[in-house]
Amino acid sequence: MQTKVNKLNLLNEVIYTNLSGILKKMNKRIHIKLYALAYDKDQKFVETIRVKKTVAKANNQSSISQDTMQNITNVFAELKIETTNVENTYDDIKKYVNHKWYKQYPQIDTNNAEQPTISSTDIEAESTVNEDNHINETRILYANQIPFQTEKNTFSIVYILEIRNVENENHQLFYTKPEISFLRMLLDYFFSDYFALTNNCVKINNDGTVSQKYNEDNTQFNRRLTRLFFGKMQKYLLDNTSYNHFGTNFEHEQHNQQYYVNNLLEKMDDISTLTYESASPFGSILFMNKDIIAQPSIIHFTVKFTKEDRILLEDAKRIRKLLELTNVDKDLYLIADENGIYGLGEVNWNLQKDALALRIDFTGLSKYSFVLIRTETGLISKGELLVEDERKFYRSDLSLIETNLISVSFKNPRLGEDGYSSEKFTNLLKNIFWENHTEHIQISHKLERLDKIVRKAREQKQGTMVVITEPTTAKEEMRQLSKQSTLIEPRIINPEYIKFLTAIDGAIYFDTDGNCHAIGVILDGVAKVDIGDSSRGARYNSAQRYLHKLKDNGQKKCVIVIISEDGMVDLIPELEHEGMLLDIAEEIIDMINEKDADSDKLKEKEDLLLQSKIVDSDWLFNIAQVYNKNTNIDKAITFLEYGLKQAEKSYIPAMYYNLLGNCYRNNKRYNDAIKMYDLAINNPENYDFKSVYLANIGYSYFLLAKTDQDTDLKAEKFEEAINWLSQSIELMKAQSIKQFVRNYNTRGRCYLQLNYLVKSEEKKNQYLESSIEDFSQAIKLEPEDNAYYWNRSLSYSQLGQIKSSIEDLIQAEYIKHSDNYITNLTQLFDEHLELVTESLKFYQKLSDHTEKSTQLNNLFSSYVAKIEVSKSDEAAADIALDIDEDYK
Repeated sequence: MQTKVNKLNLLNEVIYTNLSGILKKMNKRIHIKLYALAYDKDQKFVETIRVKKTVAKANNQSSISQDTMQNITNVFAELKIETTNVENTYDDIKKYVNHKWYKQYPQIDTNNAEQPTISSTDIEAESTVNEDNHINETRILYANQIPFQTEKNTFSIVYILEIRNVENENHQLFYTKPEISFLRMLLDYFFSDYFALTNNCVKINNDGTVSQKYNEDNTQFNRRLTRLFFGKMQKYLLDNTSYNHFGTNFEHEQHNQQYYVNNLLEKMDDISTLTYESASPFGSILFMNKDIIAQPSIIHFTVKFTKEDRILLEDAKRIRKLLELTNVDKDLYLIADENGIYGLGEVNWNLQKDALALRIDFTGLSKYSFVLIRTETGLISKGELLVEDERKFYRSDLSLIETNLISVSFKNPRLGEDGYSSEKFTNLLKNIFWENHTEHIQISHKLERLDKIVRKAREQKQGTMVVITEPTTAKEEMRQLSKQSTLIEPRIINPEYIKFLTAIDGAIYFDTDGNCHAIGVILDGVAKVDIGDSSRGARYNSAQRYLHKLKDNGQKKCVIVIISEDGMVDLIPELEHEGMLLDIAEEIIDMINEKDADSDKLKEKEDLLLQSKIVDSDWLFNIAQVYNKNTNIDKAITFLEYGLKQAEKSYIPAMYYNLLGNCYRNNKRYNDAIKMYDLAINNPENYDFKSVYLANIGYSYFLLAKTDQDTDLKAEKFEEAINWLSQSIELMKAQSIKQFVRNYNTRGRCYLQLNYLVKSEEKKNQYLESSIEDFSQAIKLEPEDNAYYWNRSLSYSQLGQIKSSIEDLIQAEYIKHSDNYITNLTQLFDEHLELVTESLKFYQKLSDHTEKSTQLNNLFSSYVAKIEVSKSDEAAADIALDIDEDYK
């Protein structure tokens, strides 16, 4: 691709390739999209380039594509962000994505009793906002710039980065506490400290490369930043920085290479590499400032070393031994400052307040996590009144909030869950054993039981294996493996005993019902050239051989969980092409948002996902949301339905049921829509937007009633609609949420339709009066919408209040012309000529000092003429029409 800025495409590819590689080394699920905005030395906008990765179906090889975009408005449109007041300057863009954009999508604080106010008056629009909130909880926008020099000119290249699939706690830190966000620090240093500068600019070398400042690869950069981050946190400890300080002064924080001098990382790394009696390191060290530790009211020591015998952090062997005394579940840690260990103790979290508390959790050989701990007070669900010394207290809960800042595995940083997860494990089991089964409840119980078994087996510090086969296979295999295992009567085992039963060598053997058949199983298999990995241990390779033996012996199904001594977890058979599927899912989203996307290629990629048995439901839901926003309802339904199939109901947030309901409703599948909205309402996470789902059910019943030909059934559905809409209205009142105008208008229309379906005059009048109340409320909320006046005019007419009906018709026509309004006015004036004069006065008052309606002027002119014929000239003069010459 040829760009206006010479060699900019080379720089973009280097930036994208390195940044993507750096982030994916920390979490394979992370996906990025990059936009390059070029400005000349006078800060005049030159061009915009979109940089992204594409995946070819033929060979699964990725490549970097770059597309020229018209202007920055297209960038913001693709990113689905509101930028009406954003200028094209770097400072303005950075300020927007770092501050304003995030605040447009506030996160709901479940500990705060005060609920957010919903300002939209349109149910569909409100539902879309909720979906946007969900999407933005997992993505980050970031802006930075690089000075770039070509042979003749100097440019400023502003990069806007979108990072998707960021886990929630990292997302929150990035925006609210950026000083302690490793991801934020890494991005800042990448743009300021990764490339070498010539004359304060980045240059493309003659060989098409870009020189790096420290000649480091992606792994080395990540490790350098990890050391800097640990050094930074060490400095915060030394300075006794309070938690509340973070997020208040980030813009003024400067990069500090002195952080690299601090060696907390090396000290922790030394401890993590040591075993104790052949056991890998597990345990925790809690770091606080020495002044905090000195307060006996905050730290209660079980064992406290004398000042002379305090253990320095450099003494890795002694500390490794002491880790055996800690128990994070019992809140018992080694207590330390940035220099040494004070003893073994507990923390009185009631008094900790905002004092900085950092914990290192050792989770295996060369593996540990850096955790921030803070407390948060909230009312307990069932309050308790306490009386002490004749004083009354209302008890509250103090929640301990643990945020994983960064994990380190063999010196490499990790963000989020990138290895074993319950969802990944259960998806593998379903894919292997229950692909075509429909007994969801029974299968769910089995999955839950097996997941508990594996989670408990992960606590085995010496490592182990968990083998799972079908019951018939397990019986057959136990007969063959009886000489190399300890057989037991098949039975359900208490998960709490698993870590003891796996303490001996060999695997523990289960069937898919959760029955344990044997312990200490030595797996056999035939060695083959293409089976195993020479870089992996004996457990991994024996598991691979056993898996393939079962496969060769009648295609027997098997799943093996391998837990290594270093804490690493492998699942085999591995979920094939999971990374590729994620890339394809993200590319589909990009293509949907592009106007010139290749439809054949798009369909190919869609088919890959829709035919996959292992595709993540969240990816499908994200695609469905994008299709819905682009008004391709059929495609949205396709991806939502497959997403439901992949996720199953217990894993689906209420918002996705609501979205599918909206799509069904738009396709006039009202009964299906009602089922989805009902699932959304019954979802345990529905409270904040329950009023939306209630309103959507009510509106669907209203639309369904209009299609019914049976009078009694039609009336029942209108009554149902009224019931659901009324629930929505009352809930909004209780939550102090601004009402949806559609609730009142739709309920009013239901009352109006019921008036036509009943014979009782008393009932008719009741329905009509209720409809007038609702239409009046709708007009109060949106006084410039002509439809509500039209609806109320019909109710007034049915009720016999002709004057009010005429005035509403005049108001509706004055706002926006419709032949229906003029036709009805004509009919009413023909029947009630005596109301023309008073109606004219209403219209003159309405249009005073404003532009008049041509149609209303003509209508009143014709009726004035009729009155002039039927009355004397003097009477006609009394009602002479003051009409501008332009309208005669």
